[in-house]
Amino acid sequence: MASLEERPNEETPLQQKLDIIATDIGKLGMYAAILIVHTLLLRDFIEGMIRREFDLFGGEMNPEKGLECDNKKHECTGMLLAYIDDWLRFVIVGVAIIVVAVPEGLPLAVMISLAYSV
Repeated sequence: MASLEERPNEETPLQQKLDIIATDIGKLGMYAAILIVHTLLLRDFIEGMIRREFDLFGGEMNPEKGLECDNKKHECTGMLLAYIDDWLRFVIVGVAIIVVAVPEGLPLAVMISLAYSV
């Protein structure tokens, strides 16, 4: 009984392969999520510049009137909040990719590892 308790828990070759594949799938999901979030941000920036809705110098535009924001008249529509809302949705898409990619990839990793073992 004492000899069983003294033995450290050793990983089998299958467990080692599964750990490696699971780590690779997690990294791939993370890279894909980062790439997609950056692509969405770049697309939003380019489309905003084409439609002239994105101002690099911080002046918000009032889309209804086509005027610059005037704080005295309170004509601002809060486009900064719209930008933040869009950016937050892009981050949520990235997190969803990570959450979906890792659990979906693990059964595939088990199947591949079992196939290699046989």
